[in-house]
Amino acid sequence: MANPARDLGKRMMSQALVVLAMCGVIVYFVYTGNIQPDDPVSLKIALTQGTPEKPGGAIPLTVDVTFSNNTDKGMALTAPSQCDVFNWFVTGTDKEFVQAKDDPADCPKQTVTTWLDSKHAMKETFKIALDPKGVHPGDYLFFVRYWGHESIENLKIK
Repeated sequence: MANPARDLGKRMMSQALVVLAMCGVIVYFVYTGNIQPDDPVSLKIALTQGTPEKPGGAIPLTVDVTFSNNTDKGMALTAPSQCDVFNWFVTGTDKEFVQAKDDPADCPKQTVTTWLDSKHAMKETFKIALDPKGVHPGDYLFFVRYWGHESIENLKIK
């Protein structure tokens, strides 16, 4: 004859393991960025280092930006000027300043606006030249502001 208390204990243990496994899967997907709970917008940055044209030359860096509107409504994006749509700067891992975007003196001070539909994304690619006098092989932090939204990315210079 089976012991009901023993059967109940086995079922409870099995259910607890299933719940624990489900929680583990959810935490994994949130941690890896595959699920972004309730984020109205997301800013993703991909950095690709190129090879300098000549030894000691500027270090080319390609910045691929993906900005997504995850809401059910379109949104207006506004910047004080065209030069303020995309800004960046680089620091060491100790957050010591290394280099920043050069703002052209002739940038018109006119507000710019664009529209991003709901459940849509916009993608842009920017080419940057890092100064080899300040940027050497090693680890850095790359700070980005795009349409007023910010991200910090790890940057490894080879």
